This record gives sequence, C-alpha cells and structure tokens, in this order.
Amino acid sequence: MTSETMNELKIAVVIPYYQKKAGLLVNCLRSIFNQTIAANVQVIIVDDSSPCSASSELQSTTEFPDDKITLIEQANGGAGAARNRALNAVTTDTNYVAFLDSDDSWKPHHIENAIKALEQGYDAYFSDWWSYNFPESTNFERIQTLDPTQHKLVAGLSEVYELGMTPIEHILSDGGGVIQTSTVVYNFKKYPNLRFREEFFNGQDFFFWMDMGQLGAQYVFSTQVGCDNGEGINIYQGSGWGTEHSLRRVRNEMFVWVSAEKFYPLSTELFKKNRKKIGNLQEAFARDIFHRLIKRKPINRDYFVDILKMKPNSIFYLLFMPFRIVAEVLINKLK
Repeated sequence: MTSETMNELKIAVVIPYYQKKAGLLVNCLRSIFNQTIAANVQVIIVDDSSPCSASSELQSTTEFPDDKITLIEQANGGAGAARNRALNAVTTDTNYVAFLDSDDSWKPHHIENAIKALEQGYDAYFSDWWSYNFPESTNFERIQTLDPTQHKLVAGLSEVYELGMTPIEHILSDGGGVIQTSTVVYNFKKYPNLRFREEFFNGQDFFFWMDMGQLGAQYVFSTQVGCDNGEGINIYQGSGWGTEHSLRRVRNEMFVWVSAEKFYPLSTELFKKNRKKIGNLQEAFARDIFHRLIKRKPINRDYFVDILKMKPNSIFYLLFMPFRIVAEVLINKLK
C-alpha cells in the first residue's frame, strides 16, 4: 500500500481527557501530528470535567491545526462515557478509529503500522507499549501472556501477528490480556455502532474488545512498541490493602468478571479461569477487611455489601482468612 493511498484514509483519534497536570495533552497531541504518515486525522477530545481544562491546554500552543481538533466538554462520567461521546461524533466517512489516552504518546510509526495491517483485511490492531510505572520492560515482556511464536506472522509485515484466539480467550487467560487501549486501532466502518459499557467504572475496554470479538472481529498485534504510557491520573494509584480505594477496586473488578459470565458463553476452561480471577478477588477482599479490622480502619459499607451481593460466598473467605494468615506466618517462621 502506497503512502499516497494511506493518506487518503480518514482516521479519528479518540481522547478522553481528565488531568490535573498541565502539558500532558500537548505532548499527546504532538505525538499524533508527528506520525510518519500524514493521514487524514481528526482528533476528538472529550473533556470529562477535567481540573486542568483541555481548552486551556489547546490555548497554550499554536503548533496544532485547529481544523483537525474537535473539543467536546461534558459533565464527569468516566473514561467509557467520554470515549462514547467521542465515538458519537465520528463522521460516517471515517475508515478507522484510534484510541489514545491524554497522558500517553504514540511512537512515530504507530498509525502507519496499524494501517498497513488493517488494510490487509483485519478488523482491529494493537501493539506492545512501554509503561511509565515499569520502565525496565515492555508490557508484553512483563505480563508474558502473548507468545508471538504461537501466532501466525502476517505475510509481508514485520513483527505483526494474527491473534490466534478470540479476545475473550486472551483476556481471560492466566495472567490476563495485554491489550492496551492507547495502542488500539479498529475498522470503524465495520463496527460503527459499537460502544463502551458505561456502567463499569473500570473494565470498559475489556468489554469493548470482547464485544467486538463476539461480532466476528479478527485481531492482529505487533510486537513493536507503539506507545509510551504516561504519568497522568491513575484511578487506582495508591490502592493497596486498607487504603481509601482498595475495597472499591476489588468491588469494581469483581463486577467486571462476574458480569463476563453473564454476557458471554464461556467454555468450561474459560469458566474455570474466570472463577479463578473471581476467587483471587474474594481473597483480596477478605485480606483487605481483615487488615482494616486489625488496624481499626473504617470499612465502606456500600462496597462491602456490593461484594457480598455479587458473590455471597465471599463471607467464607472472610471467616477463614484469620486462620490462613496465621498458617502463613507459621510457615514463614519454619523456612
């Protein structure tokens, strides 16, 4: 495919925006307009009532073309709602949609690599990436749930592979999936009505990939790093045991995996893997509550009740947790 042909394609870049630090959005946009191909890009930014407004960021520089950027402002609704608002604004003549979080930045070759793969008939593309929190290795290297040798190399492309499983199989695999939202580009013309499930505080991206897979999408991935994950707001930063957000995190993640069993037909193997994820969260719930009781920290009643409503047997994890912790202490002393 020639660069001239690629430049004729229309690509919408969806950016949900909520930040407290100035300069992140400018860096994000710079990475878009510094791509190796000058594709017909339209950037759609949805300011989700950000403390540091997107308009102030855009007014701080003149280096970006105004006609290539659409800014939408809305009441705070979360990343899923912001992405959906942007998708609703994507024009029908758009070929592909690419996602990019406002504190992340693309490598210069990202869009070119994605288009070359997608134009061979594939529906969705994602790549490896670097995380600000784990600078010693890439995402694929760190999580190790996607072995390229187990997937078919796409003919004519370097380091691009056909995902040899469904998104559900990959995401529910032991260790979890590695699809990072800021690396995803997909065929919008084929899936113009697909949206994020806004009822989930987190995990909307998991469902978006799985929902697309259920519609028959064929994914490809690249082992080349296409994105640098930035240092912006992380909704779960500082959410270890007994912290303000730890129980909320357990509740929200349990909601994701309990719902996955309701939304999708799971094979026996996938069902067992999903139950393992839920079991790990139930154990985390029990440890968190036990920690709070010992340290005399408050317990959020709503989160506690929500977890028990979703999985009533979580109470047994809580009842047996003191015995397990004592056993762990004794075992460690004997080592």
